[in-house]
Amino acid sequence: MEAMLAAVLCVLLLSSGCSAYDDLQLLDVEAIESLQIEPGGTLRIHGRGFPLGRAAVVSLRGTLYRPGVPPSLVDARLPGEVQTETRIEVPIDTEFMRSIGGRGTLEGRLRLAFRAANDRRDVFAEQPILIDFLPDTSAQLRTEPTRDEPLQSIDAQHFGVVLSREESGTIGVRVESVDPHSVAAMQGVRHGDTLVGLDGLRLYSWRDFLPDPSQTKSSVSVARPGLAGVHVLRWPHDATEQRADPLAFGVLLLLGLLLGWLSPMALCLGNASSGSIEVWLARLSLVLVFAAALFCASILQWTTIWILILGSLAALFSLAARERVATVSFALAVLSTLTVMLLARTASISSIVAVQEGTVLDWYLFRTPASTLAFGGYLYSLDQLASRSRLSASLYTSAAAVLGAALFLGGWEAAEPIQGISLLVAKAGVVFLGARFFRMTREVAVSVSGLGLALALLGAWAGTDVLLPYWSPLAAGCVGALTIRAIIPALRRPSVPAVA
Repeated sequence: MEAMLAAVLCVLLLSSGCSAYDDLQLLDVEAIESLQIEPGGTLRIHGRGFPLGRAAVVSLRGTLYRPGVPPSLVDARLPGEVQTETRIEVPIDTEFMRSIGGRGTLEGRLRLAFRAANDRRDVFAEQPILIDFLPDTSAQLRTEPTRDEPLQSIDAQHFGVVLSREESGTIGVRVESVDPHSVAAMQGVRHGDTLVGLDGLRLYSWRDFLPDPSQTKSSVSVARPGLAGVHVLRWPHDATEQRADPLAFGVLLLLGLLLGWLSPMALCLGNASSGSIEVWLARLSLVLVFAAALFCASILQWTTIWILILGSLAALFSLAARERVATVSFALAVLSTLTVMLLARTASISSIVAVQEGTVLDWYLFRTPASTLAFGGYLYSLDQLASRSRLSASLYTSAAAVLGAALFLGGWEAAEPIQGISLLVAKAGVVFLGARFFRMTREVAVSVSGLGLALALLGAWAGTDVLLPYWSPLAAGCVGALTIRAIIPALRRPSVPAVA
């Protein structure tokens, strides 16, 4: 009986295995042409035995490396046109290029498949590929350079090289000069070398030299005339970070200590006025300390660390004052920070600042409705503790003002660290003033923060800049009007009826 059951089980297994129509790898692909593709270009597949009159499906699967963003997985299907028994052409249209970001290097596999006659399986072939998707060269030639366009890649300068601005359409960017004290010089890079790759992206232009912001180190591929092969160099980002001058950092630290020492009563007495000069001098000193720390400590380049710091300071205030207002303030600050992280697609503060580009209408305050709403919620959260005079409240609000200046009010790019710190402190002061003048109820603050986060999630899928392309001037006008109404008290006074 057991033998009969075993035989029946074997028959069932064999029948189920035969009924599973596995795909058949029967096609013969010999070569793939046009591995450097612009919008409107064509990918050509050469082989033998391609069936005429049949629809071909070409799948591109692998990792896409793009300038300045983390790598992503790609699984795209494109229709192929069988031209002859030995050639298939795959048109690459503008919509596909836009869906992958317009510029990148795809490393993975190409799968060519035809549906079999029984319509139950595919006849296919697979080949490894390395394809470069390039911007439209003709459009670049027609575009005039703008005054705001940088003359060199900032990241290349951090690495220690000056790259050629000549764009020949071939792989590699020539090194014009090397800083003798840089990481590039220490690793042997010389004038005349060619940089051919960065973090998996093959370089065609000096504009492509943008490292992955989610990583702490990069791999740079270098070729040299007369030497065979390509050499891969390791570039630790923290070795080339812009650090503050130790003397300047010491002066700022002493200044902060001096200002804090001059106002001990304002920090310790619970009945001190939140608008007293002592409290604001103390907060100015704390803002200086937090701004200098942001420049000097690499760990503070991540928004997650700042969320942890704000949470700790909010908990400290709650324990000291026995109030829940810090919990609400911290929650709204986290919602606003998450909104900006979604808009920037990164948790790195330096990357968020770099995307803002320093121009007023490119600040996240004016970028999308999501960022404007998030800024309103952030100001409300800051104002909840700015009216308190405790030391823990001053610590929390000072850290929150510095973070808000980085998230919403543009970059602090400057030639010298002291200039950058001064600019960041000034913008933190603007955030403080906005929090004191900008008023809303808790219900409205929660609503605008939640709506901002929802719009950021929608923007990650559809793009809020596409939905509202003219938001920047509208937001600038609204903020300007609110500022005028806050600064000029006469505009807020009720009208007095005329006396007969």
